Amino acid sequence: METLKFKFLEELQVLSESDDLIQIGKEMNDLRQAFEDYVLEEERKEQIRILEAKEQGEELESDGSIADLKTTFYEAYNAIKSRRKEQVALKNALESENLKKKRVLLKELAELVANEEHIGKLFEEQKRINEAWKGIGDIPRDVRGDVQQEYSRLLDDFFHNIKIYKEIKDYDRKKNGELKRGVVQKLELLISEQSIKVVEAQLKSLQDEWED
Repeated sequence: METLKFKFLEELQVLSESDDLIQIGKEMNDLRQAFEDYVLEEERKEQIRILEAKEQGEELESDGSIADLKTTFYEAYNAIKSRRKEQVALKNALESENLKKKRVLLKELAELVANEEHIGKLFEEQKRINEAWKGIGDIPRDVRGDVQQEYSRLLDDFFHNIKIYKEIKDYDRKKNGELKRGVVQKLELLISEQSIKVVEAQLKSLQDEWED
């Protein structure tokens, strides 16, 4: 019994020295179950010894060693459990705060996708949001997938809109180039015009057309 007694207490000591108690929940439960199984067996053996002694007319009482072991074990176990509970509460609070931060960024990204048309600012803001997103720690597991999926969807929308915006700008530049070449051709035709009034009128019209 002494060997196993120290084994259980030593394993508890090892668990108590863990920096991240949240990760040792299974080990704690397994150790407690093994300890309880051991105690039940020791108590059964002790009862048999007491009954056998009684049959022989002897009085045999429990030496209290099992009760003492249970007290020592559960005091240490409950101390670890209490510290683990504090870590879990802190982790949950941090994850809830991180979730709030990510939801703020989701809102900012959604507004950016919907409203902003200045392409330079688009990329600047998207980069800022992305860096902030990567810097945020874990969020609650039950919403982690949905939140990441929403962020990915908004990013897809962002780059899709950028692609369309650039295609429109490219088309506008091409169309404007064609129109300006037309204005230049009309100007070239004025070189041979003899009437100053006609030239002046045409120049004014062509200047307006160029600006448009």
